[in-house]
Amino acid sequence: MLLVIRIWSRIRLTETSTDSSFAAASPVTPDELTHIENSVIRAAQEAGEFVASRFGGILEISNKGDKPGKDLVTDVDKASQRLIERIMEETCPDHMLLGEEDPPDEEPEAADWLWVVDPIDGTTNFVNSSPVHAVSVAALYRGEPVAAAIWIPWPNDAGNLLMHARKGNGTWVGDTQVHVHKSSESGEPISGVLSARPGWVRRMFNVQKPLEGHFGEIRVGGSACYEQFMVANGTMQYALTGFAMAWDFAAAILLVKESGGKIMAASSSPEFVDFDGWAKGYANDSATYGRIRKWRGLLLSGSPDTVEFVARNLRPKRRGLLGKLSSLFGS
Repeated sequence: MLLVIRIWSRIRLTETSTDSSFAAASPVTPDELTHIENSVIRAAQEAGEFVASRFGGILEISNKGDKPGKDLVTDVDKASQRLIERIMEETCPDHMLLGEEDPPDEEPEAADWLWVVDPIDGTTNFVNSSPVHAVSVAALYRGEPVAAAIWIPWPNDAGNLLMHARKGNGTWVGDTQVHVHKSSESGEPISGVLSARPGWVRRMFNVQKPLEGHFGEIRVGGSACYEQFMVANGTMQYALTGFAMAWDFAAAILLVKESGGKIMAASSSPEFVDFDGWAKGYANDSATYGRIRKWRGLLLSGSPDTVEFVARNLRPKRRGLLGKLSSLFGS
């Protein structure tokens, strides 16, 4: 099968559209939602350009945890997040930011609007001069992603691509609307088309016969946001990604859904469940902020039929995944 790579270079600042069920059911007007989307686009693009300016250069590198070489953070991660926060404060002053580089014990009361940000997703790749990394910015309204952008490096004239969406208006790269990969008639992953899944999947899941030998062409890049970008633009037919944090998925949830895709999450039951964010039980308190900050998940994204096929044919092993999920989800 011939895989066609589509290249875009121009950012598309969006115009107001009335095709938004979210705007109709919320206090946010279409004009306000468009403004928020354009603010998110600006933040992701400017942060991405800053990250690109430091790529391959001298970095200040440290570890967040106790294991050397694991969970790396650089001065570029921190500066990128500060840049995004400044743009948010300038353009959306009543919004709050939750970022990967926040102090881990910080739990203010959650505002209605929360920007969930990964200033560099794939820091280890970035440190090692791999171009597979991303900047991810999502605006959540009471826990639901409603405007989002992901920036990635790309070998085009601009040196990057920026994908963005707002709820009800589709997913775009430049002036081109993008869509998830078309699924096969049965939903079975298509041979020769890229897919992503963790290498440990067989240790944690029983792979059912219909899926055995039909995962597609597996590639794992080391950046959840980059993988989700590839799902949303149809380069990958699906991705099983995680366990990862809210900032790894917040923008991707909207981008994949608005490109015609489906998101499901592994849960403490044997079934994957539909997932669209953190709106359930949302309150303006520190517990909500802390819940989103500490959340970890394993998400399956792609074209709806393919996602449902893969989900039906992965069964968690009683020992291993279910125990891990029970501790993660508090059940």
